[in-house]
Amino acid sequence: MSASLKRQLGFWDSVAINIGIVIGVGIFRVPAEVAKYVHSPEWMLTAWVLGGVISLTGVLCYAELSSLFPRTGGTYVYLREAYGPRVSFLFGWMEFAVLRAGSLAGIAYVFAAYLKNFISFGPETEKAIAIAAIAAFTLLNICGLHYGTRVQNVLSVLKVLTLLGISSTILLLKREGLILSAAQTAAPVRDHWFYLAPALIPVLWGYGGWNESTFMSGEFKDTRKALPISLITSIVIITSLYVLINIAYLSVLTPGAMRETKSIASEIFYALFGNPGRLLISAAVLISASGALNSYILTGARIPFAVAQDSTRLSWLGRVHNTLGTPVQAFLVNGGWAILLILWGNFEELLFFTGFAKWFFFTLAGASVFILRRKHKGDGSFRMPGYPFVPVFFTAFAFTLFITTIVNEPRAALLGAMLLMLGLPIYSLLHQKPK
Repeated sequence: MSASLKRQLGFWDSVAINIGIVIGVGIFRVPAEVAKYVHSPEWMLTAWVLGGVISLTGVLCYAELSSLFPRTGGTYVYLREAYGPRVSFLFGWMEFAVLRAGSLAGIAYVFAAYLKNFISFGPETEKAIAIAAIAAFTLLNICGLHYGTRVQNVLSVLKVLTLLGISSTILLLKREGLILSAAQTAAPVRDHWFYLAPALIPVLWGYGGWNESTFMSGEFKDTRKALPISLITSIVIITSLYVLINIAYLSVLTPGAMRETKSIASEIFYALFGNPGRLLISAAVLISASGALNSYILTGARIPFAVAQDSTRLSWLGRVHNTLGTPVQAFLVNGGWAILLILWGNFEELLFFTGFAKWFFFTLAGASVFILRRKHKGDGSFRMPGYPFVPVFFTAFAFTLFITTIVNEPRAALLGAMLLMLGLPIYSLLHQKPK
């Protein structure tokens, strides 16, 4: 076993990883949630464009940070360099214990649920299929980085083509006069900047994951230039696809009708093509879920791997297999914990309790740009345009959402904070000096 990962990833690998995670299953459901808050096509599209702009400010912050610290671990490394090992460990603890494993479990359940449209099986089999999906992608990535990235590249291309296909099909048939009757449904107009703010919460959930490839910074050939530009390229592609598919949705459905439709694309294709249309959308969701699973597993193992570099008691998680060239133990622990959450079945509650932690750490990461730029003047090859406005905007926005979650769900925030603070005694235990 060795303790280093080879630099073998390129520009398009980063783009594929980010697209793989961001474009998950959310785009097939989130537009209905957005329509609950804003009731006109113009304001809905504004919400999606604004979500892309907000994400872009975060991308620019991470582009500079990844150029400054081209090491495996992403956010963990930036927080450690800016605030010290305790803060970074708390991030690693929350990311490993709840946020990532819970997301993996949730996506695996979605995968199994949509597979049921092709193969009939019961609830217990659904859980077994969810477990099998995580196990299969974990094994794939253990076998070698080139296997995981090649599969991810294919799945991400299929995702882009799928969204383009869905959008163009709806728009084309709309031009031919095949408009759903629901499009004639009138909806009350209640649009104002005040209502746009809560609409951004589901929108930004749909954009979540734009920083994922930075967790693998230590494995990119050109981290100082190619990785930062790939982050920007990814979010531009994703924003364009999200706006396009929402234009397609709104060409056949009013926001009022969209609010009443949980599976928008599925319902539209069913109205146009019958049951085969619904099966086509189910296949698209399976592709998206597969890409998200593979990306989450691919990047997720790098978090315990990075944490292990700073703890002798966790050094076994930071080992790289001599033949496979992958952190096998980190993959097994990551995948194993997600499987345990599926067996337990209550991972939704954990995610609910700790949702505020995401914006807390994004606030710290945004502020770290100022700290680290001052500490490392002249280092790095990428300097974000719009400094200092961009990091100020991103940090302020992340902090606003952090406070909003506390105000709206104080009990959940308290329980999440308790779980977060549980990481402190764990940190002390792991770093306790032997007697």
